[in-house]
Amino acid sequence: MKLKRIRVENIRSYRDLDISFDNGVTVVSGVNGSGKSSLLEACFTGLFGSRTLSKEFVLSDLIRKGATKASIVVDFDNKGHEYNIEQGYRVDAKTGRASNNRSVFKIDGEIMVDQASQTYEAVKALLKMDEEAYTNCVYIRQGEIDVLINAKTKDRQRMIDDLLQIGKLEEYRERASSARKGVGRHQRETDARIKDNVADIEHIESSNPYQVLNTVKTEMNGIGTNISDLEAKKERAREIVESISERISRYTETLEQKRSIDVEIKDFKSKITTTYGEMERSRNLVSSGRQEIQQLEIANANLSAKIKVSNDADIENYITSMEKEEVDARDAVSSIVKKRELAQSGERSQNEFLLNLNEQMKAASLSIQNKEAKIKSIQEDIERLSADISKLDDDNTDRSKEASELGFAADKLENIDDIAELLSLKQKQLHGKEREKAATLAELEKRVKKARELLDKGLCPTCGQDLKGSKICEETAEDEEQKTELLTELQGIRSEQADVEKKVERVRNAKDIAKRIAENDHLIQIKRKDIATDEKLIEENQRSIREGKEKESALKEKINEFSTSIGKIREDIVSLGKDEADRRDSHKFVKEKLDVARKIRTNQLDIRKVQTDIHRLQDGINNGLEKIGLFEEQIKDRKQRLEQLEKVLGDVNIDKLQTERMQYDSAYKGIVSELEKLDLRKNELHKEVGRVEGDIKRLNELKQKHIMLTNKKEFLEAIYNDAEELETMYMRLRAELRAKNIDALDRLLNEIFSFMYTNNAYSHISLDQDYNLTIYEKDGTALEPKLLSGGERAIFNLVLRCAIYRLLSHSPGTTGSSELPPLILDEPTVFLDRGHIHQLIKLIDMMRDIGVGQILIVSHDESLIDSADHVFVVEKDPITNSSSISAK
Repeated sequence: MKLKRIRVENIRSYRDLDISFDNGVTVVSGVNGSGKSSLLEACFTGLFGSRTLSKEFVLSDLIRKGATKASIVVDFDNKGHEYNIEQGYRVDAKTGRASNNRSVFKIDGEIMVDQASQTYEAVKALLKMDEEAYTNCVYIRQGEIDVLINAKTKDRQRMIDDLLQIGKLEEYRERASSARKGVGRHQRETDARIKDNVADIEHIESSNPYQVLNTVKTEMNGIGTNISDLEAKKERAREIVESISERISRYTETLEQKRSIDVEIKDFKSKITTTYGEMERSRNLVSSGRQEIQQLEIANANLSAKIKVSNDADIENYITSMEKEEVDARDAVSSIVKKRELAQSGERSQNEFLLNLNEQMKAASLSIQNKEAKIKSIQEDIERLSADISKLDDDNTDRSKEASELGFAADKLENIDDIAELLSLKQKQLHGKEREKAATLAELEKRVKKARELLDKGLCPTCGQDLKGSKICEETAEDEEQKTELLTELQGIRSEQADVEKKVERVRNAKDIAKRIAENDHLIQIKRKDIATDEKLIEENQRSIREGKEKESALKEKINEFSTSIGKIREDIVSLGKDEADRRDSHKFVKEKLDVARKIRTNQLDIRKVQTDIHRLQDGINNGLEKIGLFEEQIKDRKQRLEQLEKVLGDVNIDKLQTERMQYDSAYKGIVSELEKLDLRKNELHKEVGRVEGDIKRLNELKQKHIMLTNKKEFLEAIYNDAEELETMYMRLRAELRAKNIDALDRLLNEIFSFMYTNNAYSHISLDQDYNLTIYEKDGTALEPKLLSGGERAIFNLVLRCAIYRLLSHSPGTTGSSELPPLILDEPTVFLDRGHIHQLIKLIDMMRDIGVGQILIVSHDESLIDSADHVFVVEKDPITNSSSISAK
């Protein structure tokens, strides 16, 4: 697997990130808290989704604060195919809860799955590991480097077995064990069911069901014959009852029709009375309408006289004319108002501009005063600086006299540093000679002292011969002479050192004087520059004063012009106010005439409306007379219908008919009761037949079931034996594979270990069948990894992880490390000193040499950065709290 690219939006401290990866070792560096580890966490979450979050975090903790949506997109290659995983998130603004609203898994640009759970399963199947195995093998998270060592034995077995794909065998064994137990449970249940089945068969056969069935069917046939006879009698009684009931029903319907016609006659008479009342009300309304018309006509005559219009004039044309006149008058008023408002606006604008000019005038005068005061201040500063320069010149003259008294003219002061350096060199040479001569003198003194001691004894301590006249005597004499010469030379050197020391002291004083003179010269230059700057400022201020006075004069002229213009505008405003009052009076007169004309038109419309109502009421009176005639004809027709119904009733004896119906109805009910009793007995016999037939059927089923249960028992016995064999096979296969993997892992561990710990105190590592690790010192002492120092333990854990990574690359179905995800190390140098960091670099180089295509490291260690193929630098903006990455 080759990681190509990761794009992040609003994840942790990253607002927007797009970064590409190449083969080799890539180091991501940056200060603590800048967001280095967040990049690896984003890649991890992009692959496995929200399952990567620990128990202490929720999904909203992953998303940048204040963002409503976020996403992670991971691109990688594997076995010649391009893969793309997109994880999208959104945050509910009200609750603050986040959800995974998009999870897409693509191969070569084609969407394969688009649900979070399906994407997780697809990634797990492709990488052959889940999120836990990923962190145990390829992703060594910060602070979790020694998880495998610190884990309990069973947990370590499970982790490594899962990584090496043999954890599935334990899962299969457990399934086989569960299946065997389940089959055993079914066997026990089947034996119990066979026992119960035999008991049920014996119980049914003891009741002799076939004989009971024949007896019940014989009784049922006799009851069927009796039921047929009673059914015929019941039908005859029913027909007679229905005939009598029909005659009674016709009699009842005729009486109901008679009562209905009586009601209709009363209704028609009531309608005639109501119609006469409505006609009277209409006549009253006609009379009041005519009075209203008369009043409206009088009112219109008065209104017409008020506006001097004849009664028969066309009021609509008059209103149209007056409306036009009113609009013209209103427009004239509006026009004058607009002119007056425009003039007032112009006055306000001129006043504001005049006020602004006055403010400018004040500002110009104040600026001139400030600049004049500033010129005076600058001139005083120039005088002060000139006085300072004079004092510094006098001090330099005094210092030059002091240097001359020390024997250093002005030209020698320029080379004083060279003289001091030569004297220093001379001091060092003399000091070296002094030490050399003093050391030689000390050695000679030791030799002379030792020789004198031997000579005083008179005999050689070794051979016992007399020393007088021997070579020792001669050498001692020579040493004495050389000692005298060395004393003389040493005294000369020390005298010369004293002279040089005096010269050094004089040079040191001269250097102080030269330094003081240089400092004064520097101050003089600065003050002269300040004077030149001040003189330029004076010129600039004087020029500004001239310009300010010119501006002041121009502003005075403009103020006079605007004052004259404002006076003229005020005269125009007064004139327009008088015109506006005249126009408003004119408009008011026209408006009053228009309102009177509109009132006349309204009254005319009311007259026409009342006249229409009068015509409608008169039509209603005529219609009422016609309705009364129709109602009287309907009453006559209903009376004739009543006479016909009286003839239909005739001499029918309704009491006799009802008595006969009751007699036949009672006979009918007796037959029905008898039939119900026979049906009840018949049903009981039917139920008995059903029960006995059910027992017979149940007996046959039980016998079939007995055969089936017997076969099932034999089948379960075979399945139980197969599951037991399968469980044993998985246990054996898992043990064999674990042994092979342990041997391979042990070999790889020691291979990497020996590479890392050459010329070290440790000899090898031992890995037992339960994945317990032991490290041995050169003297054979066994140590647990937990007892190693922090740096040694960290390196040991890295060796273990790398060995597992190499073993996975050699596992069946894997063509090499290129199929595995990149090896990721998050802050691996936390517990390492400089020596262990060097060992870590060796380990990384070895993993790269054996074919690990990509190694990603988060670290700020300079050694790792220098040895990397690619370096990215992470920075965080302290204002926006946003992280960004750039290639180094």
